Amino acid sequence: MVYCRDKALAIGLALSCVALVAACTGSGVSETASPAAQSGSNRPPVVTSARILDAPLSLAGPATVQIQSEDPEREAVTHQYEWHVDDALVRGQTGPTLSPEYFRRGQRVSVVITPFDSSQKGQPYQTASVVVGNTSPRVSTVSMTPQTARPGDRLETQVEASDSDHDRVDLSFKWYRNDTLVKEGDEPFLDTTGFAARDKIVVEATAHDPAGIGGSLKSEPLVLGNSGPTIVSIPPASASASQDHFDYLVKAIDPDGDRLTYQLEVAPVGMTISEELGHITWQIPTDQQGTFHVKVVAKDGQGGIASQEFDLTLTAAAPAKPLGG
Repeated sequence: MVYCRDKALAIGLALSCVALVAACTGSGVSETASPAAQSGSNRPPVVTSARILDAPLSLAGPATVQIQSEDPEREAVTHQYEWHVDDALVRGQTGPTLSPEYFRRGQRVSVVITPFDSSQKGQPYQTASVVVGNTSPRVSTVSMTPQTARPGDRLETQVEASDSDHDRVDLSFKWYRNDTLVKEGDEPFLDTTGFAARDKIVVEATAHDPAGIGGSLKSEPLVLGNSGPTIVSIPPASASASQDHFDYLVKAIDPDGDRLTYQLEVAPVGMTISEELGHITWQIPTDQQGTFHVKVVAKDGQGGIASQEFDLTLTAAAPAKPLGG
């Protein structure tokens, strides 16, 4: 029995020495390995949610998916994409967007997303499918003709519009004069009778398809130019040399209502004109005969000019008949 007790004591001392050696050779810091490290495996990433944006889709832009994913070890996660249209795989399209060339109105689009980290592949996640709706028509250009116009001219609009669904496109218009709406409807023209020089004209075109209203676009402003005056009076062709003076009232009109002034550019010596009234007077010299060229101009002060030219012939006075002849 004494032998047994000594043996047991020896074993106990040996175990104490082993524990002491372990304590002395340790780093002094206790570390606990992660379950993944203890098991020797990396857990795969997971897609927690995903959805296709901008539903219903249209042909105006690509289908885009929004993803939320996580990785248990917080590693970077990448994704692989498989797009489906009406449940059929769109081959070769493995990016985060799908071009509208691969779908059309009425079809349904979905995408299967597979997550990856540095070493693991997660479970595929399929989004809910979304329908492709109507794509509104768009107006790409709007302009007016003629590009140089004056009050009273008829303006017409030139429009380029398109519809990705190949629907019929109708157009409506709004016409603005100096930022004030003056006409709207489906007529592509505007009569500017009664407008004034320097009025600013803008047309806005809106596209429609059978499903509704599409985009609008305004033209660049067109500024109406000046309308020149017109001389409407008719000059006399001759005058008698027996007269001691000549009178002619020049009459001109201006569509813009501008104030007119008058000048003589060619005239015989002594002929004058009233600058404001256009009244031509000439004190005819005694025994003056022959033909004289006259040119008169009317100006509106805005660059508009009207001119009138005529020849004035002085005829000799008829000889007096002898008495009793």
